[in-house]
Amino acid sequence: MNLTRRVLSTAWVSVALVASASTISAIEFESDIAPILEKRCSKCHGAKKQQGGLRFDNKAAALRGGDSGRAIIPSKSAESLLVQLIEGRGEEPVTVMPPRGKRLTVAEIALVRRWIDEGAEWKGDTKAATISSDHWSLQPLTKPALPNVAKNDWVRSPIDAFVLEKLAKKGLTPNPDADRATLIRRLKFDLLGLPPSPEEIHAFVSDKDPRAYEELIERYLASPHYGERWARHWLDIARYTESQGYEYDRLRGNAWHYRDYVVDSFNADKPFDQFAREQIAGDVLEPVTSETTIATSLLVCGPYDQAGNSQRNQTQRKITREEELEDLVSVVSQSFLGMTVNCARCHSHKFDPIPQTDYYRIKSVFEGVKHGERDVVSKSEREARQKRIDELQGKVGELTSKIATLEGRARKVAQEKRAKSGEKGPDGPAPFARWTFDGDSANDVVGGLHGKLEGGARIQGGRLILDGKDDFLITPAITKDIRQKTLEAWVVLPDLGQGGGGAISLETGDGSVFDSIVYAERERRRWMSGSESHRRTENIVRSDETAKPDELVHVAITYAENGNTTIYRNGEKTANPYRKAQSPKFSRGNARVLLGKRHTGGGRAYLKGEIEQASLYDRELTAEEIRASFESSGRYVSPADIAAELSQAERDEIAAAKKEIEKYRAEIDRRPSNPKSYVGRRQQPKPTRRLIKGNVREPAEEVAPGALSAIAALSGDFGLAVDAPEAERRIRFAKWLTDAENPLPPRVLVNRIWHYHFGRGIVGTPNDFGAMGEKPTHPELLDWLASTFVEGGWKIKSLHRLILTSSAYRQSSRSSEKASSVDADNHLLWRFTPRRLEAEALRDALLAISGKLELKLGGPSFRPFTTSSYGSVFYKIVDRDSPEFNRRTIYRMNVNSGKDPLLDCFDCPDPAVKAPNRRATTTPLQALSLMNNSFVNRQARVLAEKITAKTDKSAEAAVDHAYLEVLGRRPSDDERTASVAVVLDHGLTTLCWTLFNASEFLYVR
Repeated sequence: MNLTRRVLSTAWVSVALVASASTISAIEFESDIAPILEKRCSKCHGAKKQQGGLRFDNKAAALRGGDSGRAIIPSKSAESLLVQLIEGRGEEPVTVMPPRGKRLTVAEIALVRRWIDEGAEWKGDTKAATISSDHWSLQPLTKPALPNVAKNDWVRSPIDAFVLEKLAKKGLTPNPDADRATLIRRLKFDLLGLPPSPEEIHAFVSDKDPRAYEELIERYLASPHYGERWARHWLDIARYTESQGYEYDRLRGNAWHYRDYVVDSFNADKPFDQFAREQIAGDVLEPVTSETTIATSLLVCGPYDQAGNSQRNQTQRKITREEELEDLVSVVSQSFLGMTVNCARCHSHKFDPIPQTDYYRIKSVFEGVKHGERDVVSKSEREARQKRIDELQGKVGELTSKIATLEGRARKVAQEKRAKSGEKGPDGPAPFARWTFDGDSANDVVGGLHGKLEGGARIQGGRLILDGKDDFLITPAITKDIRQKTLEAWVVLPDLGQGGGGAISLETGDGSVFDSIVYAERERRRWMSGSESHRRTENIVRSDETAKPDELVHVAITYAENGNTTIYRNGEKTANPYRKAQSPKFSRGNARVLLGKRHTGGGRAYLKGEIEQASLYDRELTAEEIRASFESSGRYVSPADIAAELSQAERDEIAAAKKEIEKYRAEIDRRPSNPKSYVGRRQQPKPTRRLIKGNVREPAEEVAPGALSAIAALSGDFGLAVDAPEAERRIRFAKWLTDAENPLPPRVLVNRIWHYHFGRGIVGTPNDFGAMGEKPTHPELLDWLASTFVEGGWKIKSLHRLILTSSAYRQSSRSSEKASSVDADNHLLWRFTPRRLEAEALRDALLAISGKLELKLGGPSFRPFTTSSYGSVFYKIVDRDSPEFNRRTIYRMNVNSGKDPLLDCFDCPDPAVKAPNRRATTTPLQALSLMNNSFVNRQARVLAEKITAKTDKSAEAAVDHAYLEVLGRRPSDDERTASVAVVLDHGLTTLCWTLFNASEFLYVR
């Protein structure tokens, strides 16, 4: 150690002398510093390699620093990591750079120190100089010239020219076209995921029109089932699931909106750049709609660790959150960019030019995205809906006022007649229900809502007596729908210090929605309107309560149809009307009245006191009617008395008005409420910090939102502050992602479409276009397709047409010994590779062939399971034969724990993980499932019944029909002979079952 100190001391003296001598001339970056960085540093910290996330061939990257922090701190050479490393200072054990080869001289170190102390001025990059990489996928997208191939009838499109050129170099020739029966089966499974019917096959094979194939493509692309087929591919990539996953695995009942969004987007041939932007920022990019908001479900449709997020340990919650964000960054970067950015979470990417800072820049973009449901109606849609509802409610109000005016005149006449005759009769507005507790009865004196006493509630002296603990009165369900209403009660409170109890409430059957007259829930000694979670309640009660214990008080609250709420005490308004939310509809048969309790839940819901009288009106009373009710102590004129004073014309006018009111109310009820969907919630996040080695306990510097830095033509620096608005972050990223200069999204998408048509992409790793991914087999073809795709407006259906009309796609799948010896995996496309049906296509094909397939589009998923909950949710798979259960498999509720045995053994992927390339295994379980699964056996039986119903009962005819239905062809003579024997010995169901187990059915050739 002493020797080390002496050496360092000597070095410092030398440095000081050199530094002193060098003050004669100014430091020039290009001549003094750039050569040092290029010679000593660029090998490990340049464009091709960034050890520790550091690179010194670019100003922005050098000043940003690497995994261990900032390497250059202008004006502070002693604190700069670069100086510490080249001098061999810092923490034990001392690291000296460069670790191998010749170290910097004392003079070079002095120059670097002085340059930093003078402000680290940097004019231009070093000669190695750009932030771009030389990796093929990051290069600008340019359209290659078409290959100059000899004239060949096989070349139908530019695609064929590229394929033929590669084959020729290996001395190979492509296969001829497949026969038409094979081609239509291949095409329909590819585009629709369904088998062609025997009639479709016959029509296509018989069609002599030279454009029959192209017209078939157009017909399938126009089918609504096209979107279902291709949405399934995207949902694999998006890791779409309808349950939370992990140990609780609770259902997401409203996740299916995203599935329908994807289906609709494919059917509408939505440009892919728009499709991408909507899924990143559709809830903040104008014009915002419910559809574009639902699109952002992509960000949260993966698993959610409920247990991890509910940990008491703050560190564990942070770790769980980091896992969520890595999942989000990975799905965005791999789905759209084909880059494994998530590998740079703990350190700079080991193989690709992705510094650790890039990961945290992208993470910062999505830091404000949280899991959960929310309202997906846009502001404009919400305003338009509310405007129409207000219009309808206005009309209802006008008609209601008209009825009230006509009946009011009649009521006044009836009252005057009674006064003249000396008859003492009731007056005031007529209620829908009233409880007066006369004669110790809890009956409704107007209708049939007779009360039942609960707890210790009792009637004494014409009043309902309540102890505030568990006493209340409950009625049967109301007999009509009620939206606008008035609640009224005469109450005596012995204890004015109590709070939260309800005098009279109208609530739904499960108690989840209610309106109530409540005492002192929010303010002491104040009456207020109560509702669930204060949804329609504002703390605005401003009356000067002068009530005394045991004083009889009249309280009434009116609820208009549009949500206006007005509170009255002793016949006078206590405050101006307010509206916080629209009044709910309390449906007949599913709503009831409570006296003495706010709602059927617990808490401070009970009232301590006495209720002398309570009323429910099925309309909003006017201020005059409230006053009249207060002054008359609730006496009223009966409907019969009122009707008697109306002319026939007035009665007809009232009836017509009521009919119009019902019409308007029906339209209000039909207007959909604001739907909720599992699109995640958004919140303004704190600034993102880079985590040293990804450790939440070691936060480093703050990182501003941004994107990849390795694309030369496109800056990944958005110029945003670390506390930039959450929405702006995603807007900038969405625009960067689909910028014309970004070469990755079109290359990645084109490769995916190719992959689903040929079974393998031009790049064999669809989610990884980095150094560890496979290189493209036809790089020029990939770029030609990507360029053409962008030129055509990012339209996927145009890309389908281009691929499907090529000879490369139309080839037969016939094998060749010579070609197999050269290219066994068919990377050069000398034939069409046979592919086994995916699990969903297999199930859908079985249903389609048996005639049981239900083709209903969209909507909530069907649930082929029962659930039980013991903290966690447990799923038990059930197999039912009903239209809902016979829908296409894409509409099956896709939960993590509810695996279907048939789908699972045919490699249906775990919904919680990205599946850009499905496996196609061959296992004994597959054969056993096709032989023994109840679903398969039922479809074989149903198919046999279908064939029997339309044949002449002969075994030969039945055999021919079975082959046509399942395999799309007639049997050979040998097959017919053997199959007839099976039918005669074991029945037609056995033959259908056998054909479902045939490789010819399971594979598309």
